[in-house]
Amino acid sequence: MLSYVARRALYAVVVMVCASIVIFWGLRIAPGDPVDTLFNPIATTAQKQALRKKFGLDKPIVVQYAYFLRDFFKGDFGESIKSGQSIPELVRQYGKNSLILVGAAALFTYALAIPLGVVAAVRRGTWVDHVLMGFASLGMGIPSFLLGLTLILVVGSKLGWLPISGTGGLKHLILPTIALSMEGLSVSLRVMRSAMLEQLGLDYVRTLRAKGLRWRFVVWRRVLRNALIPMISLSGIQLGALVGYTAIVEIVFRWPGLGQLLLNAVIQRDYPVALWLSLLLTAAVVFANFAANVGYALADPRVREART
Repeated sequence: MLSYVARRALYAVVVMVCASIVIFWGLRIAPGDPVDTLFNPIATTAQKQALRKKFGLDKPIVVQYAYFLRDFFKGDFGESIKSGQSIPELVRQYGKNSLILVGAAALFTYALAIPLGVVAAVRRGTWVDHVLMGFASLGMGIPSFLLGLTLILVVGSKLGWLPISGTGGLKHLILPTIALSMEGLSVSLRVMRSAMLEQLGLDYVRTLRAKGLRWRFVVWRRVLRNALIPMISLSGIQLGALVGYTAIVEIVFRWPGLGQLLLNAVIQRDYPVALWLSLLLTAAVVFANFAANVGYALADPRVREART
């Protein structure tokens, strides 16, 4: 088991190193100069050059990346070129809103997907199953930004039931949560249904029924536990997708989180903020997949035995 975890951890480290190179290089070659966003058009060349020198922007890209690695290992995460705030301070300020949104979407996803998947499998072929699968197919086909805009137009603007932007309470969280979680909910529902159907067709279910156990007990206490193993593996991908889509949903609903901050940093060419936020979001996705792989191996010994 330890060797399996070590390999997965090494793979995560390699992915993060490659991601840091790609993100760093991509930000530097993108059109625009951060200096131009800070000074008015009549600023002198000397003033602009002084700022470039302060942030190391006058050095070759390879040297700038070496400075970045040096600062990383020193625990120096830099500061915003635009506001002068430290990166950790910005992450604390905006990160809590992103965590609230992702947490709410994850809770909404699994609180509905697991029981609805069980019901769809138990009621296979009935109208309940058809309605749930139709809902899942529809949810998988609608992009989160389009669903978000639709919710804003219909539920927010036309009906006026819920606020359409910003924070301020539970009502502000409902629409972004639905938009962010819909695709994951639909995928998880279908996976849960398939896993339940597979388990319901196995011999141990018939054996438990032959012993006189109640059908509800067999389904919810025995079959469900075994059917959750594929969901554990899927959870890493789903949580990673939630983190990735968070930026889009935050922009649509003007939710003051890391995604909104990242967009502003890219537009303003605030390289330190854009770099560290991109790496933070990438690290969240990589860690979610790492945790899911380890959890899958713990839940199913065959996985770690096959890969050790």
